[in-house]
Amino acid sequence: MKFNLKKLGTILVAITMVASLAIMTGCGGAEKKTDNKKIEKKTYVVATRGTFRPFTYVDDKGVLTGYDIEILKEVEKRNPDIKFEFKTMSVDAGFLGLESGQVDIIANQITFNKKRAEKSIWTKEVNNYTSRKIAVRGNENNINSIDDLRGKKVAVTASSEVARQLEEYNQTANPKIEFVFTDKGFTECANLVITGRADATPQYEVTIDDAKKILGLDIKAVGPVIASDPTFFALKKSEKGQALADKIDATVKEMRADGTLKKLSEKILGKDYSVPQLKA
Repeated sequence: MKFNLKKLGTILVAITMVASLAIMTGCGGAEKKTDNKKIEKKTYVVATRGTFRPFTYVDDKGVLTGYDIEILKEVEKRNPDIKFEFKTMSVDAGFLGLESGQVDIIANQITFNKKRAEKSIWTKEVNNYTSRKIAVRGNENNINSIDDLRGKKVAVTASSEVARQLEEYNQTANPKIEFVFTDKGFTECANLVITGRADATPQYEVTIDDAKKILGLDIKAVGPVIASDPTFFALKKSEKGQALADKIDATVKEMRADGTLKKLSEKILGKDYSVPQLKA
């Protein structure tokens, strides 16, 4: 048989190209598989009241939202290894959950508490500065300051920062403020005032305005700002809790720098509360 060297050379070149293509395809497939490798998400349980509008509440579509909630949703977006699962409960139940390991983080406008900080971790980046005023019925004109609360019934959330502040004030007040305690937050406090079972309740300015404009409640904010405290997220006291706190701090710091935190505050709260509010 007579060999055609030219034809043989063409066949060998073709075989070499096919082999090279196979190798490249194999390499490309392996690389693609690596690129598509899913990042493993760690789920963290978030305790939040869910009735503290506009910070944490369920909207008319049944979706949990609010300023604190949207911050964590943004943290979730920027950290693909984090997944938050929200559960509604009181703040006191949330802290018990941190201790028992059933809860990883509390998102509910938490102000620093030295006693609670002994058993939990707190983020370092401030997510909001409160602007607390006195809320009264729409036709009440005789209460405009803390001094006017003496001898009056004042609705407060049990174990809240403002309750502690007023209890300290009460040590020298004469007559003293009569407290009406509740663990149901602003909704119940506002209801107590509107129905006449309490004369006033110290609440966030934005919450009072929101209740009047959105919910149509006969309530108004009076007098100067009586307290402006930074708020944080509280986490389970553990190495994992500290690692999560560090990630949240880094992300909130980034959100502050790129203007996201300010935009969220203006959109949800109606004003930039990501900066300190001056007391009168």
